[in-house]
Amino acid sequence: MTKYLLTPSLLNSFSYYLQDEWKGPEESRADFLKTLSRERFWPNEAMQRGIDFENAICRVAEHLAKYKCEPDCVPALEFANYQIVKKIADQVCYGLWQQSVKKEIKVGNQEFLLYGRTDVIKRDTIYDIKYTGNYELGKFLDSSQHLIYLYCSDLPNFSYLISDGKDWWKEDYYNNEQVEDQIKSKIADFMSYLENDLEAKEMFLTKWESKQ
Repeated sequence: MTKYLLTPSLLNSFSYYLQDEWKGPEESRADFLKTLSRERFWPNEAMQRGIDFENAICRVAEHLAKYKCEPDCVPALEFANYQIVKKIADQVCYGLWQQSVKKEIKVGNQEFLLYGRTDVIKRDTIYDIKYTGNYELGKFLDSSQHLIYLYCSDLPNFSYLISDGKDWWKEDYYNNEQVEDQIKSKIADFMSYLENDLEAKEMFLTKWESKQ
């Protein structure tokens, strides 16, 4: 039986497509199909800020771990306060960066391989660093990311470390017996949707076949 790859990015892209309040339907669909295509694309301004923010935190955390002090030369970020970078770096210092996690899951008669790459794993916690221009409490509650990472790693804790450059917040989630069922529900909704969107279905079946 053919097995298909599923990632947090894909399931979240599907969710954003259905619920996006900020973009028009054509733009939301274009973003969804771009993710389904698995084609490489240049990050937009918001994505690049997130990348730069995470890289700055990584550099400071590595310096703190190696030299036990703050670096003399710190990353220059016009959009982020260095003290915020430092506080988040303190949280993830001594952690392992960019560790992959994966696990098989079966929904109905179909097999899938869940896969993700973590920002940081430190002891019993996965940390994911987010930069956003608009944050409200529980912003990532419905995200597939913490569910998939907790399920694949079997670790007990997951924390989003979130900043708008001026302040920062922490959203905590925990592994429990409902995690697998929540993931299966999201997968079932996604597969059910594809049955009525032949263009998206064809892209998924051709682009997301697992090689493992």
